[in-house]
Amino acid sequence: MGTQRVPLENVQDGSSLTPPDFAAWMRAHYRMVLSQSLRMLGVMADAEDVAQAVFVKAWRAWNGFEGNEAQRRAWLLRITRNATIDAARKRNLRRMMPIDVLLEERSSQLLSSADFDGDAVLARLHGAMSTLPPKQRWVFQARYFDDRPYVDLASETGTSEGALKASYHHARKKIEAILKKDADALFH
Repeated sequence: MGTQRVPLENVQDGSSLTPPDFAAWMRAHYRMVLSQSLRMLGVMADAEDVAQAVFVKAWRAWNGFEGNEAQRRAWLLRITRNATIDAARKRNLRRMMPIDVLLEERSSQLLSSADFDGDAVLARLHGAMSTLPPKQRWVFQARYFDDRPYVDLASETGTSEGALKASYHHARKKIEAILKKDADALFH
């Protein structure tokens, strides 16, 4: 007995059994994937590479995926998270150098980048974020910038809400300490 297919336009609750057209779905979610990667990597070209890899992976598994739109979105965000963390590791974003040197380097890179559209404070925040381990950085940006609920992050990562909350707390404390030290150096 086969799975019943219901056209997307006939579904009221978003639980379609027929997958949406991949090209349309990709266009609808591209900005979300790109922004998630860009916040973590800080360089548009790298984020675009990750977005491309994410959608290639999603396309390859497209016909085998069964679930509603919320599950499909969580699946896409999990692919994005993993691909972005892999890219960060490959780029060795967490280099072994004094934290103040790394912070200054990342802040100046961000401020001089044509891809960065923010002020010095935001550049310092992104610089401080770049010192975090990739998983902590991902949790921090998902909560701080996107205000995403822990329950959604837990379903995307397979990590408990408690572990995610602890990771966010540790990331926030590290960033606060870096920014406080940076502010003290600037104003004293």
